[in-house]
Amino acid sequence: MKKHSIFKILAIALTLALTLMALSACGKKADGADDKVIKFASCNLKAYEDTTKILAQEVEKLGYTLEYAFLADNTQINEAVESGEYFANYHQHTPYMNEFNETHKAHLAAAFKVFTDRAGLFSTKYDSLDELPEGAKIVVPNDAGNNFRAFIILADAGLITLKDGVDPIDVTQNSIIENPKNFKFIEVDYTMLARTLEEADAGFLYATVAAEINLDFNTDVLAQEREEFQAADIIAVREENIGSEKAKILEQAYKTDAVKQALKESYAGREILLPAW
Repeated sequence: MKKHSIFKILAIALTLALTLMALSACGKKADGADDKVIKFASCNLKAYEDTTKILAQEVEKLGYTLEYAFLADNTQINEAVESGEYFANYHQHTPYMNEFNETHKAHLAAAFKVFTDRAGLFSTKYDSLDELPEGAKIVVPNDAGNNFRAFIILADAGLITLKDGVDPIDVTQNSIIENPKNFKFIEVDYTMLARTLEEADAGFLYATVAAEINLDFNTDVLAQEREEFQAADIIAVREENIGSEKAKILEQAYKTDAVKQALKESYAGREILLPAW
């Protein structure tokens, strides 16, 4: 082989090596910048929106950027994290997440607890459960993570009787063996509970949802859920991201006095949500 051919081959090889090194360096730079960005999907209820905005400020103090979006659909919010489009989300409690994982073969996990949103039965027509008439229409959520809650509350109040031996989280309408007042149960999507309550006699609501229609949990609830069934809301990530640097940054930023204050200010200073720290 002629010398100039050897030199030509070496020159091409050197050029390719330098190009690859440059591309690699650029890639590392991009990854490094990206590594300081946390993509965050939140639901579009006021308390979540308000605290997410404060959370972004607290995250920035720790050297990271919180890129957030407010989405209306709970399934979409979970799919956004499951697909890797977003790092974390903010809208659910663990039972709801577990149901999503089972139904969608997903891999979400609770990074940390944020607050407890108490639940109970409400009415815009009656002041007590005893006033509910024969055949009253009662709105309950249709997802497995929440469906059982309304029936447990009614059973605790002595208004229905459930089968013995059924695990509370497995309770459904089919678990009712006595319904003396012939209540009619209307199962709807969680997001429709408040709207449907106006057309029913009573319904299951979380304190946050009740507040959205000017019902105060502390004064207007007809019956509260037992504390043992109260499920704290969480910030969720994919399983492999539990304990990661970004998850730790989110927890440190969330568990601040600024976020705690934002929770209260979302409801004009009322303690609707109970911080989990």
